[in-house]
Amino acid sequence: MSISNLWASELEYRRTVLKAVLIVIIVAGSIFVVNNWFSGFKVYAMVELVVVCLCIGILVIHKSTPNLTLWCSVFLFSLYTVILIGIYSASFNSGLFTWLFIIPVLSYLLLGIKLGTIYTSVYMATGVAILIYALLFNIADIYPITIANIALCLAAIWALSFSYESKRAEAVERLQQMASVDPLTGLNNRLLLDSIFEMLCQSLPDKQQSVSMLLLDLDYFKKINDQFGHDVGDKVLVEVSKLINDMRRRNDWAFRFGGEEFCMLIPNTSLQQAEQIAERLRIAIDKITTVDDNKLNISISIGVARWPDDGSQLSQVYKAADERLYKAKELGRNKVVSH
Repeated sequence: MSISNLWASELEYRRTVLKAVLIVIIVAGSIFVVNNWFSGFKVYAMVELVVVCLCIGILVIHKSTPNLTLWCSVFLFSLYTVILIGIYSASFNSGLFTWLFIIPVLSYLLLGIKLGTIYTSVYMATGVAILIYALLFNIADIYPITIANIALCLAAIWALSFSYESKRAEAVERLQQMASVDPLTGLNNRLLLDSIFEMLCQSLPDKQQSVSMLLLDLDYFKKINDQFGHDVGDKVLVEVSKLINDMRRRNDWAFRFGGEEFCMLIPNTSLQQAEQIAERLRIAIDKITTVDDNKLNISISIGVARWPDDGSQLSQVYKAADERLYKAKELGRNKVVSH
């Protein structure tokens, strides 16, 4: 099943972090370029200048690029590589080794858990290896206890960064789950409808651009609640939801709007196919006669509309489906209306 882009706020979070980091690196990098150039390290100054220019370019496109993770990866690869080159060239004689401490923080903030762990592992291990190499071959005046302290400090920052990002990602996932899924039936809720509809319309090939909407409403549901109680009413909703979920195709989407109203979005279907799906659902639900040992008469009315035939916007398609749903109610309920 396709993934909705509803949670673009997660990307916006990373865009905000990336912007702040880029500005800091551009400012600091420009200072280092000038300092290293006049200190005689002209080759290294030119490498730093390339990184600064790359940062400026990414800063220009960071708000609009759909490939945010790719550009974050390119940025961190360039930044970390320059840091390691500087440490290798000057080793402990410069303060560049202190930049190792930002590696786990930036990696997890910009890349998330999986990719962030890969970047952190590779570049932190390489940085410590360079310092050990300098110690073993007396390239710089480094003591073993100093490298041990650096390694321990890096490990502590790594652990804290990993823990923070893990908990943050879990919290975001829980909030997304709570916000997008109906707790009673497990179907998607109305909050997802706009983004799913937009995604389906944009992802379909030109020759197959059609999305059918089925609006389903249980008939006389209030009577069930009044006669048998809300517990039985909830079980009816769960039973109907299971049928809808079982009968939908892999690329179809099912929603509960609240109360006794449901919705389905069905891509790549003709009107006749959508009618057939709706009729199969109506018949299946009509066959439910017992819930929790209570004999019930359950039926459903369905209104069918299609994009783009019934409108180019979701609101227009929904209005058409809603009008046909109420037409089904007027015609005696337990019917499918698609015209």
